Amino acid sequence: MALIKYPSFSPEATKEIGRMLAKKIGGNKKGVLCLVGDIGAGKTTFSKGFASELVGISENQICSPTFNYLNIYEGICTLYHFDCYRLKDGWDFLNRGFDEYFEGLCLIEWSEKIEAVLPEKRNVVTIEPIEKDKRVITYEGD
Repeated sequence: MALIKYPSFSPEATKEIGRMLAKKIGGNKKGVLCLVGDIGAGKTTFSKGFASELVGISENQICSPTFNYLNIYEGICTLYHFDCYRLKDGWDFLNRGFDEYFEGLCLIEWSEKIEAVLPEKRNVVTIEPIEKDKRVITYEGD
C-alpha cells in the first residue's frame, strides 16, 4: 500500500490533488475512498476536484451531503458521496441501508465515524491544515 504526501497551498491546489487522485483511481468502478480531517480541513474542496474529474460534471454540482448524508453523482461513472458527520456510529450507517452502496464507488467524508463497518480494503485521504490555506494531504492506497 502506497503512502504519498502532497502539499497544498490553496483551495484550487486541494481540488487539483483531488483531480489527480481521481485519475489514479479512475478505472475502478468499485471501492471506498475515506476522507479524514477536522471541520474546515478541506474535505469538501477535495471532493469537488475528485468528483468532477471522476464523474465528468461541474464542480458547482458537488456539495457536501451533510444534511441528507448522501449525494449521488452520475456521468462517466456513478459516485456515492457520503458525509457521516451527523451519524452516531457505524450501526447508524447500516440501519439506513447505506452499506449497499459499497458495491459501487464511494467517497466518504467523516469516515472515522463509521470505521467499524467500513470494508477492510479501502483508500484513505487525510487532510491536515497547517495554516490558513496550507494543507498536507496524505494518500494511503493502491
